[in-house]
Amino acid sequence: MQLAQKVCVYPRRYPRISASNAFTLLELLIVISIIAILAATIIPNFIGFDTEARLAASKTNLSTLRTRISLFRTKEGRYPDELEELLEVTYNDLGIEKPYLDSIPLEFISCREGFAEIINQNLEESLSSTGGWVYYVDKALVIINWDEPLDSKWGKAEGEMPSKW
Repeated sequence: MQLAQKVCVYPRRYPRISASNAFTLLELLIVISIIAILAATIIPNFIGFDTEARLAASKTNLSTLRTRISLFRTKEGRYPDELEELLEVTYNDLGIEKPYLDSIPLEFISCREGFAEIINQNLEESLSSTGGWVYYVDKALVIINWDEPLDSKWGKAEGEMPSKW
């Protein structure tokens, strides 16, 4: 007795891929997820979202400094002689002694990494525009030490002077 051979009328053009040689759906989803996470962290730097974040952070930190100066005035009955006094002098907050500031917040206009240098000076002295903060001791006013208009990379803030905020 002869065994009948199976004759294929339409020969296959592609060899059959076994299950052990193919990627599973789970593996593909993991790779796609990793690529999406990497893209989400890298792309904003190229689109300009980082400049908006730097602007917002600098304005918020400026507001924090001004608020802490007001709190110092309320609690101590005077303005600080130097901005660093906010780090040194403490106040009683419901039985807990706290400094007015734990650290000087960063200014992100002058450099991407942030800058926290403080210059204490009088109002009639000119700004150095080196970045950081200027505290006018005679007016108890803190400003950003950047007296140059922002360029086009700052988007909507183009032309603004950070020292005027």
